[in-house]
Amino acid sequence: PQNNINVLQQYVGTYPIEGTVTYAQVQGSDSTGRSSNIVYVYKTNTDVDGNTKQVYNTTSASTTMQLLSFVLPHHVDKISNNTILSTGLSGYRSAKGRLTAVAGNTISYNQPLERVSFGGMRAIGDSDKERLKQQLLKDAASSTTVTAQDPYFYGKGVARVARLYQIAQEVGDKTTAAALGTKIVNLLTPWLVSMSNNDTLVYDATWGGIVSTLGISDPSQDFGQGRYNDHHFHYGYFLYAGAILAKYDINTFAPLREPMNQLLRDYANPSYADTQFPYMRHFDPYDGHSWAAGLFSFMDGRNQESTGEAINAYYSAYLYATALGFEDTAAFYEIVLNMEATSGRRYWHPMRSQSKDLYGDAFSHNTVGIVWSSKVDYVTFFGADTEFVYGIQMLP
Repeated sequence: PQNNINVLQQYVGTYPIEGTVTYAQVQGSDSTGRSSNIVYVYKTNTDVDGNTKQVYNTTSASTTMQLLSFVLPHHVDKISNNTILSTGLSGYRSAKGRLTAVAGNTISYNQPLERVSFGGMRAIGDSDKERLKQQLLKDAASSTTVTAQDPYFYGKGVARVARLYQIAQEVGDKTTAAALGTKIVNLLTPWLVSMSNNDTLVYDATWGGIVSTLGISDPSQDFGQGRYNDHHFHYGYFLYAGAILAKYDINTFAPLREPMNQLLRDYANPSYADTQFPYMRHFDPYDGHSWAAGLFSFMDGRNQESTGEAINAYYSAYLYATALGFEDTAAFYEIVLNMEATSGRRYWHPMRSQSKDLYGDAFSHNTVGIVWSSKVDYVTFFGADTEFVYGIQMLP
């Protein structure tokens, strides 16, 4: 349309060459609503009469110097500045639905924060504790043996034991809690301290990460873990176990602390200054969620399947930082956790009315199995059964 051409001509010649993301300190309270302001700032080059000028644009810059960019539906839901174009540049879509044009190098939106903790949001009533204690004894006797040899299923097994440990603490069963705490240490030690398990974790200096021995020698092993698939899924389970143990028994946790720190830095490194691991390996601050695929190439771009396991990864990181007393780091992980959950709801679990607007008439479901860079699928990597598509989003 001619209107689109007119709008585009106002911004021709300005393009981004650098960008930063800031996560503002948590604001508000439980009663008023807690949130963080997410701000994208772009550094641009602007061609003026054939000459290139490097500037940090601001919303007060002249129109011809401003950057034109697009934001996604989850940004528009909570956009908190006046950069949305009122002139109506329209008709542009992405794999995540309608794109909205914004002008200026600074884009900010408000991210609501739902509070999370180690236990449930409500205390367990006294009338329920005895019943839960009896069930806990049954589960502790039958569900704490971990026979898996790979990091994914082994991590899930250890996390299950850690969850029982948390429940034991909440219902006041100190005897069972002590036994489960010892079990967690015994399960983690071969992988993280003595390195005596069959699929040893090693540091890969090429890409800067912790990978399994089988995975780095064979890309098809361990779900592609050696090529950096799903590290947040895999290590999130280990971090959850470490967080629970550290909260209740920091002295017993001590020998596990440094190797557990390495796993955290592998997938959720909060520091740009770290030369051994990349910053936030999987997380994409623009899309608001992680991409699970590592070094593998796909025609449809990057992908992520399990929103539940992605959320669990940053939930575990938050609990871990909290247990160790790193308040600022915990606050950062809380923001990332909520961003992951928000995009998970918006793009994997849309309401039926939202689904049509996002993905068009051809997509008639209200759950997505896999979100790709350029499409969405109502399937999983292990099958197209309805229970697979829904179930993978419910893990762990």
